[in-house]
Amino acid sequence: MKAIFSLLILSIVTISCNPVGEIVTEETPLDPQLVNTVENLDLKKGDVLVIWGKMDASFLKNDNVPIFHLSYNLSLDDKTIENKTVGMFADNSRIINSTHEIRKEEKEENNADVFEDTSTNEESSTEKPEKIAESDWTFEQEVIQIPIEKDGKYTLDYKANSSDQAADSMFTKVSVIIRKK
Repeated sequence: MKAIFSLLILSIVTISCNPVGEIVTEETPLDPQLVNTVENLDLKKGDVLVIWGKMDASFLKNDNVPIFHLSYNLSLDDKTIENKTVGMFADNSRIINSTHEIRKEEKEENNADVFEDTSTNEESSTEKPEKIAESDWTFEQEVIQIPIEKDGKYTLDYKANSSDQAADSMFTKVSVIIRKK
């Protein structure tokens, strides 16, 4: 009986733990012209502030997601605790809540005329056109974890930008979600 009760308690604790952290701020769309500010973040020593990026992109070519740079400043009592710029969406690690749909696959058109030479048996060294797949992809990705070393009410200022032209597409939406562990 004790074993069953222990197993039940362990499963409840495991299910109730949120491995990505509790949401501190809801999803906030990013505007490259604005600095976003989250004030009065009540954090305790030992907490970990986790910044997540969310990408909602359509018409991606071969799943090439535009890379963004997130600049942030974490302060306590008007004193900077941490100030960094980190990459967003630079790799495919730490992704959650992902949905992916392929729109279409097509061959890249080759503009050069192709002539077929049937007079020789040698293989030609012509390159095959690369397939291009267009897709829609929505996902959340962990950007950075910031360990908290002192109790207090923190302020987080952040801004994201990209030099990638695909980032400026009206089909690409980027937002930030702040969580704490």
